[in-house]
Amino acid sequence: MIDLLIAYDIAELEKKTVLKEAENLYRSGLLNDDQRQKIGEVYASKLYTPSLFMKVLLFVFSLLGMTTVIGPITAIIGDVGQTGFQFLALFLGICLIFFTEKVLIKIKFHFNSGITEAGIFSGLLFIAFGILGSQPNNGMVYPIVGFLLAAFAAIRYLNLFALVFALGFFVLILFKILTAIGGVAEALIPFVFMATFGLLYWYFKKLQKILSNVIFEKQFVLLKTISLLFFYVAGNYFAVRELSIRLMGLKLSGGDNIPFAFLFYLFTALVPVGYLYGGIRKKSILLIRVGLLTTALSVITFKYYFSLGPPVITITVSGIVLITIALTLLNYLKQMRGGFTREQLIIEKWSSQDLAAIIASQTLGGNKTSETVSEEPLFNGGRFGGGGAGGSW
Repeated sequence: MIDLLIAYDIAELEKKTVLKEAENLYRSGLLNDDQRQKIGEVYASKLYTPSLFMKVLLFVFSLLGMTTVIGPITAIIGDVGQTGFQFLALFLGICLIFFTEKVLIKIKFHFNSGITEAGIFSGLLFIAFGILGSQPNNGMVYPIVGFLLAAFAAIRYLNLFALVFALGFFVLILFKILTAIGGVAEALIPFVFMATFGLLYWYFKKLQKILSNVIFEKQFVLLKTISLLFFYVAGNYFAVRELSIRLMGLKLSGGDNIPFAFLFYLFTALVPVGYLYGGIRKKSILLIRVGLLTTALSVITFKYYFSLGPPVITITVSGIVLITIALTLLNYLKQMRGGFTREQLIIEKWSSQDLAAIIASQTLGGNKTSETVSEEPLFNGGRFGGGGAGGSW
C-alpha cells in the first residue's frame, strides 16, 4: 500500500535514512571507521541528494529553465481566452508532475535534489491555476484545493514544505467553517482549535506506531510539533485577543478583557508547564523543546499585558535567573540522573530508536559481509525494533 502512495523506491529511501543516521552516530563517536564502512557497503543507496547550496542552485536554474520553455509556448498559442489558458495551465502542470516523477525520480533517482522540488511545486501551481483560474463564488474552494494539492505532494513526494502548507490550509478551512456558522461556533473557535490539535497530536502518535517505517520520522516530528504549537497558540491569551479584535471585529477599549480571559491566562501559563513535565517524565526531547519555546512565548505574553517593571530591569533579572538555572542544571547533571545527562551523546537529537536498532544489528555480534546481508529483504514488518517489533534481529 505504501509503495503505491509514495513515488520513491521505499527500499532506497530506507537505505538512505540508515546511512544518514550512521553518519550522525559516527560523528558522535559511537561508530568506528570499520563499522561505518560496512554499513555504507550494506546500505549503499542510488538516490541522489546534493548539498543544500547545490539544491538551491538547482532549484533556481530549474525554474529559469522552465520559464524559457513555457514562455515561448504561451506566445505561440496566443490569446486563447481565460478558459484556454486554464486548460493549458492544467496540461502543463500534469506534464511537469509526470516528467518529474517518471524521469527524475524513477529513472534518475533524484530525491530532494532541488530539481524535483522545482518540478513538483511548479506543476502543482499550474494545476491550481487551471482549477481556480476563473474566480469561484465560494471562497472555500481556494483553501480546499490548496489543501488537497499540498497533501498530495506531502504524501506522494514526502515533502516537508508541502506538509506545512497542508496544515496551514487545514487551519484556514476550519477557521472559515466556524466563522461561517457564526454565533456560538465563532465564540468557541479557540476551544475547537485546542480540541482539534490535541486530538491530531494523539492521532499522529498512534499513526506513527502503525507506520513505524523510519522514512516517515521527519514527517511525524513535524506533524507533532505543529500540533503542539497550534494547541498552545489556540489558548494563548495574546493570540485569542488579537485575532478576536482583528478578524472577528470584537470591540475592546483600554484594559477591557475578552470573554473567559481568566481561562486563557490559565492556558497560557499552564500549557508550557504541561509540555515540560510531559517531556521530562517521558524523556521526550520534542516535548521539552516545544515546552521551552512556549514558555518564552508565555513570558512575552504576560509581560505585554502586565507591567513587571522597566524593560531593562525585567530583561536583566530574567537573564540572571536563566543563567543561574542553567549553571545549576549543568552542575547537577554531571552524572546521569533519571536518564538525563548534560553530555550530548548523539549529535542528531531527533534520532530514531528504530534506526539505532538497525545500525546495532550491523555492528554488534560480528559484522556480516554485504553479500550475506543483502540476500534478505530490507525492513520486514518491524524486524528491527520500534512499533510491532518481533525481536528477530
